[in-house]
Amino acid sequence: MADLSKENKLQREAFEFYYGLGNQRSLKAVAIHFSRSERTVAGWSRDLNWVDRCKQKEMDEAEGKEKQGLMLDVKVTYRKVINNLLAVFSKDFKEGKIKVKSIQDLERLIKLDLLLMGDAVDKVENDGVELTEEDKKALDQIAQALKGVNTKLSK
Repeated sequence: MADLSKENKLQREAFEFYYGLGNQRSLKAVAIHFSRSERTVAGWSRDLNWVDRCKQKEMDEAEGKEKQGLMLDVKVTYRKVINNLLAVFSKDFKEGKIKVKSIQDLERLIKLDLLLMGDAVDKVENDGVELTEEDKKALDQIAQALKGVNTKLSK
């Protein structure tokens, strides 16, 4: 890999422009845009390893998109599980099988569902949602309970 500590601001901007061209990448386009000779831009590209940097950057972006997709899949799965659990709870509650002495567990499920949808559940809204250890343990307990619920629902 090239020593990027020697890259100046103009060269960095030229690389970002080059990368941003995507399938239309050309040193000539960079040269025109930055009012430099094509030979100068070719030297930058060679010395600063633009082709390999583009490949690496594309792989990194693809990996990031894959991780985002996996997280979305996990959230969708959690929401399905929570909605199934809420449906069972509502049915059992309506049939008188459940007497509410404490609404804490239902409140936790509702808050978790809202969090997974990206909504704030408290008066103070944060940019990111981090689960506490207590929340993680509660999720594990819910997951264990849902194993039996999913079996009942699929019958």
